[in-house]
Amino acid sequence: MSSIISDFSQVYPYLDGSKFKDTIVVKYKGDGDVRYRCDVLVDLCRGKRVLHVGCCDHLPLIKRKIDNKDWLHGLITDCSEYTVGVDIDADAVREASRISGLDNMVAGDVTSGEKIEAISGRKFDIAIFGEVVEHISNPVAFLSRFRENYGDVVDQLVITVPNAFRGGNIKGILQNVETINSDHRFFFTPYTIAKVAIDAGYSPVEVKMATFMRAGKLKSMLLKQLPLLAEDIIFIGAATRSH
Repeated sequence: MSSIISDFSQVYPYLDGSKFKDTIVVKYKGDGDVRYRCDVLVDLCRGKRVLHVGCCDHLPLIKRKIDNKDWLHGLITDCSEYTVGVDIDADAVREASRISGLDNMVAGDVTSGEKIEAISGRKFDIAIFGEVVEHISNPVAFLSRFRENYGDVVDQLVITVPNAFRGGNIKGILQNVETINSDHRFFFTPYTIAKVAIDAGYSPVEVKMATFMRAGKLKSMLLKQLPLLAEDIIFIGAATRSH
């Protein structure tokens, strides 16, 4: 699955702020295989050394996802060379560890002035931020602080966030309703998540669209032609040398 932005060189000057235009039009690729986000992330993490930030999920959802075999941290742990999970919610870490039987999760704040030894003492090919950034009040500051703390031990960043263009939002507009996780602060577009990441010191490598749940045949056919209707954006980036 290739990036939905086919040529970053065309938009990069606007993303990094060296150019400005009040009505920039970003052209996205209108074809492609839009897959289930967990399948995409598992493929990205296969055989890699992975740091999983926000690894636990919401406390009430952990057992159900483990039972359904779609709990992301468990899937990543199974496919990777090794995985270290970190979550700011200590209760969630204890409960996820108890239910799953895994011992590769720690409680901690990746933006804290005190580095987490389980992270700083290892090397990682990928850091996964799965459905985390939309919960953060200042995403640029959050990702910048993470890079300052752990950029020397992490090669690539992978962020998944809810897509502002998703089909459910369009349906809601037609009904004058909004359906949203009550803890979310943002929706993103492929352009805006790339802008946030660049401001935090991460250059885009790929931007992919993905479904939040497994899609049926008809939905998959629709998304092949109109990928911007998918629920999720997956941003893959690397730290810029200038930061």
